[in-house]
Amino acid sequence: MGELDRQAHVIKAKIVYFGPPGAGATASLESIKRKLKKGQCGDLQVSRVPEDDKAAYEALRVELGKVRGYSTAIQIYTVPGGPEHEAIRHRILEDVDGVAFIADLRPERHNATLAAAKELRRHLKAYGRTLDDVSLIVQYNYRDQVDESALDALHRRLDLNPAAFFEAVANKGTGVLQTLTTLSKVILAQFRRRAEIAVPAPSPQSPVLPGPEKGFRIESAGPAQGSDDEVQVPIRLIDEASGRRIAFSLRLRIGEAD
Repeated sequence: MGELDRQAHVIKAKIVYFGPPGAGATASLESIKRKLKKGQCGDLQVSRVPEDDKAAYEALRVELGKVRGYSTAIQIYTVPGGPEHEAIRHRILEDVDGVAFIADLRPERHNATLAAAKELRRHLKAYGRTLDDVSLIVQYNYRDQVDESALDALHRRLDLNPAAFFEAVANKGTGVLQTLTTLSKVILAQFRRRAEIAVPAPSPQSPVLPGPEKGFRIESAGPAQGSDDEVQVPIRLIDEASGRRIAFSLRLRIGEAD
């Protein structure tokens, strides 16, 4: 899992862009690199697979700056394609915090996309985890090459139950920042919960200081939906004293760097 250092106020998380070969994971990272401002991300690192010059995987470090007092960074990886490189894909998924599953909407690639989803579940199971244990966003790529029926059909067959999904054209940069932004928010929410759990209870010998009165708690009210420049996130506000719940939708507009 990612690193949460309470003393140093540092958060480091790991995201893997996983999908069938040619689905657009590499194009997504290249678009992210182009769109983010200078200083928000490092260089796109390319690692060649030994004894296979045609296979490679990428890594990109994204700096989110201070998030609630924590210096926050996310390391993003892609995975190499091909059945002969399954062991490398397995290794890259170790200790992952979030997965951006890159689905290929082209009908002739649906079966490959389903096989990639099955493989993803298998690798997580080998680590004693399931898709419910990681933050998951689905990015449906090649949206410009198919009609609505292709998206509906693949979405039903995948049955992944992500926190949100986005339609994308990765080589044009459409939808890629929405995927990364939403997945980062979901992961950071998990880190905040871990930080709250990590606070030790006072010992019987320690004086119990009066704490703040109960206030409101915010939680997700369903999967986020988004377009190219806007994300709508269903939110539920809970009064911790009375238990009263109020549901509303948070609309986030996403700007791009020049």
